Amino acid sequence: MKKSVELLWALHHKVEPTGFRMAREKGQNAVLFLHFLTPAMVVIEGVEITVARNACIVYTPGVRHDYGAVSESAGYENNFVTFSTDASEFFAYYKVPTNEPFYINNADEITHIVSQITWAAASREEFLDNEISMHIFELFAQLEKGMTITAPKSQRDAQIRQRFIAIKGEIRVNPKVWTVQKMAAACWLTRSRFYVLYKSFFGVSPSDDLAAATLDFAKERLLNSGDSVAKISADCGYKRVECFIRMFSEKEGTTPGQFRKTASREKNNNI
Repeated sequence: MKKSVELLWALHHKVEPTGFRMAREKGQNAVLFLHFLTPAMVVIEGVEITVARNACIVYTPGVRHDYGAVSESAGYENNFVTFSTDASEFFAYYKVPTNEPFYINNADEITHIVSQITWAAASREEFLDNEISMHIFELFAQLEKGMTITAPKSQRDAQIRQRFIAIKGEIRVNPKVWTVQKMAAACWLTRSRFYVLYKSFFGVSPSDDLAAATLDFAKERLLNSGDSVAKISADCGYKRVECFIRMFSEKEGTTPGQFRKTASREKNNNI
């Protein structure tokens, strides 16, 4: 099956300034292939990971681009090809990972093909359009052939999990300022993606975890502070103390005031 492609631009051995960083919030309306010729930084689902030389990534249309040098003092070099195509048809044919780093063992062949595409693009000769298309097809055939391993997904998952653990800690200190949407935004994820990952990591939804954290916060304050129920209610994010009392009673089977009295009485009996 032939796949229609239109080259937009390509360069091989493209050297960028020290500390280079590219961030396109909505990516491009095109496919972008990157072959990193130096170690590089790539942000995937809000997590910054470092990839080694000869890592590649293929961004599909509309996906955020965020990549560059590993530090402000580091150099950066890559091969790249940008082209338009029917992405769903194209990647149904070529089994190459998209929007996720992977490594190759045929870097010289990839660089050579990109150099051929670059030369053909620079010549601006219409009769070379078919040749360019064939080079792009060959590029992805070689990527599929030379692909070795994907960048360690477990590493990224571990980094995401650590960020989620940090959020869990923060909501327990001050649940009032948090919503599920704010939790997702703090991890640079959509609400739906955040919800799925959070539940897969902790076995509980973020909304249920936030509710539990709010309840634990309220109980700790009732037990260890002299603040009024109204003050604790406000610090839990409730605008009306009646709503707080209702929530607490449903969860604990007793009112906040009675919970405090019972706990105080038990404490005195144990002295």
